[in-house]
Amino acid sequence: MRTIESMRTAWPNRLLPRARSLARNHAVTLTIRTHRLDADVVDSGAVHRVRIDLPIWPEKTQTDAGRLIARARAVTRGLGPGDLPDALDAEFRQHGIRVAVALDQQTAACDCRSRRRPCVHVLATVYALTQLIDERPVLTIELRSSRAEVAEPTGAGWIALSDLDPAGLYG
Repeated sequence: MRTIESMRTAWPNRLLPRARSLARNHAVTLTIRTHRLDADVVDSGAVHRVRIDLPIWPEKTQTDAGRLIARARAVTRGLGPGDLPDALDAEFRQHGIRVAVALDQQTAACDCRSRRRPCVHVLATVYALTQLIDERPVLTIELRSSRAEVAEPTGAGWIALSDLDPAGLYG
């Protein structure tokens, strides 16, 4: 999100509220591969196809990141699958490892007719990705590493609202 909500701009991007709304309302369906995102974004009844390519880290960066992750996991107990220790961000910065990809280092394409780049559909895709990363932080590493397999989210820990008995829930 830091890449699209930069504080260095002179004025706010008017597309951001609409992009957040699309992501929040599940209008974005993501397919994630190592270094690539494909998305279908439903906007005003039309489906727009988005593709974002992210650069893979150099081999040395991948090795350093793997070492730092292993060390951080060894000293942090109780992490769930797909979780990373909070202190890892500072460790990465200290070693010059950038997880976020600047917009000028990404290749993003959308089949919409908008002349603004990035368009609202690309921005909505980034917001949807941010939601997934919030749920499963290791996804940030999987996207940038040629060695990692991107695991599909399992939905573990989520219970459908329709599966709950309201009488039992509230006592």
